[in-house]
Amino acid sequence: MKHSINIDGYSYKIRPVTLDDADFIVSVRLEDKERNKYINAISDDVNEQINWLNSYFEREGDYYFVIENKLTSNKEGLIAIYNIDEGKAEWGRWVIRKGSLSAIESVYLIYEVAFNVLNLCELYCRTIVDNTSVVSFHDSLSQNKRNSFIKTHLNNTLYDCVEHFVTKGYYTKELKSVLEKKIILIFQRNFKQSISGFKFHHIGVATKDICKEFETFKMLGYSKESDIFEDNLQGIRGMFIVAEGQPRLELLENLEGSKTLDYWIDNKNKMYHFAYYVNNIENVIEIFKRNRFKIISPLKISVYFQKRICFLMLPNTYIIELIEI
Repeated sequence: MKHSINIDGYSYKIRPVTLDDADFIVSVRLEDKERNKYINAISDDVNEQINWLNSYFEREGDYYFVIENKLTSNKEGLIAIYNIDEGKAEWGRWVIRKGSLSAIESVYLIYEVAFNVLNLCELYCRTIVDNTSVVSFHDSLSQNKRNSFIKTHLNNTLYDCVEHFVTKGYYTKELKSVLEKKIILIFQRNFKQSISGFKFHHIGVATKDICKEFETFKMLGYSKESDIFEDNLQGIRGMFIVAEGQPRLELLENLEGSKTLDYWIDNKNKMYHFAYYVNNIENVIEIFKRNRFKIISPLKISVYFQKRICFLMLPNTYIIELIEI
């Protein structure tokens, strides 16, 4: 059916399938001959897929999604909810592109749709017993499993299936937190692959007087790494200080007449940004923008680094500075 459900996760999101996805659907479903033994056979004719999608759009209670990588915008898989009956539904049509890390998060997202958007009470999936790798995957996610096997016809062959299921209560109280821990680790892997050269440089410290502030940090073993510098574009005066085994700090104060740091000083939020070196800063900015980061200070040349810098705010108001390598 035509629907408008979009759900964002950490590394991935799912959004409605469209006719423009016909080529991708054919490509990803025919990608792996071994895997194709356990999914319904399809033609390599894209026009046939378009015809199937047009008929799917007319079918009620059938929600088909594309899985997209939020960091790269690449399509990496397919997943669906269907056979809705008395608050229960089946999920399937689940195909992941080879090499993708989206498996666990796509399951998390389909549960979010089922229980928090469609308000279902149970979601189940059926896997052919011989498809041992997928059965093991479901077992590893702590899903519940029916004791008896179910028969299914696939490509003119009768197979035994195992049914895994999750209730809304079990998902909310137990499974959701298990999945979130796993997908945060996957996000970290995806992040490192997508953003090269992402290396911590310093913490920015907002203060009224950098010299007085430095006297305090000297008691923690800090010493000057740089002379005081002024940046009229940013409206700040700054100095870098370092200490063995501790993060580099950038002490900052407003230039006369500037209000750049007033918000953080007034709110006693001194350590207000973390700064990172990055390769290809424009690409990194685009990746962050796709993930709901807001640019609060656009690209400009830094007086200190003599490279371009940019400040962004995360959805949780955490601020980072990107420094071009």
